[in-house]
Amino acid sequence: MNSMIKWLRKIASLPLRAWRSRGFGVHSPFAFGFITGVLRSNGGGYYAYESIGSSSQARRLYRIILSLAPETVVVTGPLDDACSVAVSLSRSEAAAASRSPKLAVVPPEAVVGISYLRTILAAGGAVVFTDIRDARSAEILAEISPAGMAFAGLRQAIVVGGNLPRQTFPLLI
Repeated sequence: MNSMIKWLRKIASLPLRAWRSRGFGVHSPFAFGFITGVLRSNGGGYYAYESIGSSSQARRLYRIILSLAPETVVVTGPLDDACSVAVSLSRSEAAAASRSPKLAVVPPEAVVGISYLRTILAAGGAVVFTDIRDARSAEILAEISPAGMAFAGLRQAIVVGGNLPRQTFPLLI
C-alpha cells in the first residue's frame, strides 16, 4: 500500500518536475543557470563525451563537476565505469578553476556519514547522489537537503551548500 502511494505521488509530480526542469518558476539566478545550463543541457558536445560514452547520467555528472569546480572530488563508494571516467576526466580541469572546496559523489553502495556531508555543505561544497532510488541514499538526501539548495530528480540529486537560499527544486533528471 505504501509503495503504491509513493508511486502515485511520483506520477502526480511529473508535470511540476517538467515545468521546473525548463527553468519556469525558478527565481534564483544560480538555480536557473544550473538547471538550464548544466542539468538539462542538451547541446554542446564537451570534448570528453567521446571518452565518457553515451551514458546521460555520466555526462551530467561530468558537467556538474565542471560547473561547480571543486578543489577536491571525493567518491564515497563504487561507481559504474562511465561515471568513474567522468569523475577522473573532470577532476583536474575542475581543480584548476576551483570555485568550491569539496564535492562528494555518493553512489547507492556508499558508506558515508550524514555529519560528514553536512560539513562539506557548510563549507560551501556540494553532494551529488548518483541514484536516489536506493532507500539509504534517499534517506541521506532527506537528512541533508535542508543544509543547502537541492536539485532532486527521480534518479539523481544534487545538494549545493554555501550562501545559497535553502530551496528544493523537483526536476526531471
